[in-house]
Amino acid sequence: MLKSSLLTLLLASIGFAHAGTNIDMTIAPLGTPKFDFDRGGKGRLESLQASFGVNHDLNQQHNVGLNIQLARETWHFEQSPWKVAEPWKQLERVTFSVPYRYSTQSGWTFAVAADASNSKEKNAEAKESWIYGMNAYVAKAISPTLLFGVGAGVYRQLEKTTGFPFLIIDWKITPNLTLANPFTVGPVGPAGLELSWAFTPQFDIGVGGAMRQFQYRLAKSNPLAPDGVLEEQYAPVFLHAAYKFHPSWRVDAYTGVAAGGKFTILDSNGNELSSEKAKKMPFFGFALNGRF
Repeated sequence: MLKSSLLTLLLASIGFAHAGTNIDMTIAPLGTPKFDFDRGGKGRLESLQASFGVNHDLNQQHNVGLNIQLARETWHFEQSPWKVAEPWKQLERVTFSVPYRYSTQSGWTFAVAADASNSKEKNAEAKESWIYGMNAYVAKAISPTLLFGVGAGVYRQLEKTTGFPFLIIDWKITPNLTLANPFTVGPVGPAGLELSWAFTPQFDIGVGGAMRQFQYRLAKSNPLAPDGVLEEQYAPVFLHAAYKFHPSWRVDAYTGVAAGGKFTILDSNGNELSSEKAKKMPFFGFALNGRF
């Protein structure tokens, strides 16, 4: 279903792109081998993400967009530390984002994005699963090779409100070495940092990291917390290789470790029931990216 939805969006986009409009799409499977929980037991994750975005230049200074991301996580457990065979199985997330950007002739950029995400275990109540908020930043083109800015995000999660600062950076240190943000700011956290080296105009490698936090509404039938909340937190550190095999297409490969993994279970009133930490979680994946 996820793959067919993405292909429908892609086919519809081919005839839509025109001057002043960018259409971006990504499909990205990711997985982990078995990893250990601190109190015993093992877990394994299979994930599939897809995104589609349209950004349009209203004129030389104003740009507006619409982005949609779909994500699915499928979990497998062996003797889980929660003492149930399947504390959760399939997690689903759909995120809508509307970004707006204003750029001045003197090199300043002002940007704001409104986000809404429906994040839940399969069969959980959709209307109780909304996360919403916004982020904004201001950045300055200090030189032709350096864009630097600061921003903040505020989001109403399922049972609490969170906020975080973030940096915006795009620094071409040398013709081949770049420090930049690899991800988009949103409900799951800041954009991270990546240092990359371009071997050729088509091929580059990089190393980076980010902070990530996800919340999911649990189903009424969940054995741990009916109608409760699962919160995932970790800091992925990764190696990244990218190859642009066509002017509009790029393939990316990732491998790394998600450090500091923490899984917290809250009841339907937001009270913490249990918290479990994970040992280092290795991961691997790839992404197919298109821009039209």
